Amino acid sequence: MANTAQHLDKHQPAPAVLAPERPLDPGAIRETVSALIAQGELALAIEMTDLATFIHPNNESVLALSALVAEVAQDWFKAHALLTRLRHLQGASITSETYRHEIRVLRCMGSNTQAIGLAQIALQKFPTDNVLQQEHEELLSLFNTELGAVG
Repeated sequence: MANTAQHLDKHQPAPAVLAPERPLDPGAIRETVSALIAQGELALAIEMTDLATFIHPNNESVLALSALVAEVAQDWFKAHALLTRLRHLQGASITSETYRHEIRVLRCMGSNTQAIGLAQIALQKFPTDNVLQQEHEELLSLFNTELGAVG
C-alpha cells in the first residue's frame, strides 16, 4: 500500500510558482522602488508601486511612495488620486507634506482653484508652515492675475 501511495505522489504535478508566505512589506517595497528610480527604471518602479498599492491599499507609506513615483512620472491624475486617498486615510494626523504634494499636483494639473481651496484648509491646520504660506500666496497671485485678465 505504501508503494502505491508513493507511486501516486510522483505523478502529481508540482506547482509552477510557489506563493510567498507573506507579501513584500512596505519597507522592502520602498527600498526596491528607490533602487529602481536610482537606476533610471521608472517603468519598473511604477509597476512595483502599482503592485504595492494592490497588496497594501491602506498603508500610508505605500500610498506616499506611489504618489511620489506618479509625480516623478508626471502622471498628475494618478498622483492626485493617491494623495487624496492618503489625505483621507491620515485624517486628523495628516501631515503638511501631504498637503504640499497634493497642492503642487493640483497646480500641475491646472486646477488652481482647487489648489487654493486645499491650501486654505492646509493653512488652518499648519498656519506657520512656510512652504504652505508661499504656495497660498503664489496661488492668490495667480488667481488675482486670472481675474484681472477676465475683467
